[in-house]
Amino acid sequence: MALESKTIQVEFNNRTDSIPISPNATRQQIVGKLCKAAGVDPNSKDHVVKLYAADGTLTLVGPQLADMGDGERYRLVVKKAEHASCPAATNGPPDSVLSDVTFLKEQIEKLKTEHRHEHDHPMSPKPPKHTTRSHIRSIENIDITEPLVHNFPPAVTDHLKLPTFDVWQWQDTEMIGLLEHMYQDFGLIDHFKIDRVKLHRFLECARSSYNQNPFHNFRHCFCVTQMMYGLLSVTGLGDKLNAIEKLVLLTSCIGHDLDHPGTNNAYQINANTELAIIYNDQSPLENHHCAVLFAILKHDDTNILENLSEADYKEARKQIIQCILATDMARHGEILAKFKGYVEAGFNYDDPVQRQLLLQIIVKCSDISNEVRPSHVSEPWVDNLLQEFFTQSDREKAEGLPFAPFMDREKVTKAGAQVGFIGFVMIPLFELVAKLLPNMDEHVLQPIKKALAYYKSLHEKQPAA
Repeated sequence: MALESKTIQVEFNNRTDSIPISPNATRQQIVGKLCKAAGVDPNSKDHVVKLYAADGTLTLVGPQLADMGDGERYRLVVKKAEHASCPAATNGPPDSVLSDVTFLKEQIEKLKTEHRHEHDHPMSPKPPKHTTRSHIRSIENIDITEPLVHNFPPAVTDHLKLPTFDVWQWQDTEMIGLLEHMYQDFGLIDHFKIDRVKLHRFLECARSSYNQNPFHNFRHCFCVTQMMYGLLSVTGLGDKLNAIEKLVLLTSCIGHDLDHPGTNNAYQINANTELAIIYNDQSPLENHHCAVLFAILKHDDTNILENLSEADYKEARKQIIQCILATDMARHGEILAKFKGYVEAGFNYDDPVQRQLLLQIIVKCSDISNEVRPSHVSEPWVDNLLQEFFTQSDREKAEGLPFAPFMDREKVTKAGAQVGFIGFVMIPLFELVAKLLPNMDEHVLQPIKKALAYYKSLHEKQPAA
């Protein structure tokens, strides 16, 4: 399926230009057109081109740029490159990429190495001037003085504890209210003295830092978090976990896909994107989700961890990072094998290493749990995921990159995709967890097996290709 050319409207110095973009154009070619629109030599190494969407978001320049429509325009900004006189930059990556990479490395390094005075509280840093990457929305734009009050009836809060909860009924503000309820129900607000206004701002900032992807969006974030909350409830695992572990699970699920670009790690690596460069092809998306999450948590107005002791903060941060990195499906076999060894040997809840791995497993289960839900709730997610997959595959074909057969719209069927995923990924994982946690068969495994039977029947009815 051939992709069509498009034209974007770009504003520079109160002048609007139309920039045609071919689906086969490289990033460098598009940057060159933007330079010409700004009256800058496309071959100059002294300038950096930045493109902002209508909402002020700094946008990644590339063939994925969309015509926003309705008279909206991108805002073009040309800045003097900070690295222009740096000798080390002469043999580095292309200049249009280098400034972003340099900026991101500096920001991430600051997050890792910033030292505070001994009299400063370890969790009360000054607000950063920048966040860790271009896509994250500006925290300063979150203008909230008081959290909205949601008085959810018991019928809602009781159902929230079950995997059958319908995640499609709720608006963003209501989902934020339900997430606040989870922090409250776990006793985390009182235990860690979490400021309720900061909690609300944190959740609002997280919501705004999820992109409008068909699948990897804020509702998916809520879906994963609610399933984790439901699993802890129906299995009784919540009674075995301490406050830090519950805080880790909630915050990890909320942050596990922050600023997801709608393309997977394979695309990042094959396209040599900024994220792949920064993270050396090692789980670039998951590392980025962590970085964005802790950039939000580092800001004073959204810092729900500010009252943790230094030791508790270090432990929470370590475990949150481990949980989010574990969602990289490239590590699925490795993590599952390790967990299987612990379960078969007799899981030891007194071993902190085994407990940490259990948290990772719970987040992994929650992340791929849609088929645990009733079909009217789960099936729209399949359509959304396939839409995201097909869009990536179309883009990879247009850019001459490798593409996965399971993402190719010309080869994949909905039923066939689900039969494979449920049978070979979901069931082995959830059956293993069921050996450790009670009530998994009724609440989790039976719905998954019912979904598998449903998609098998559909698959068998489809004519052979």
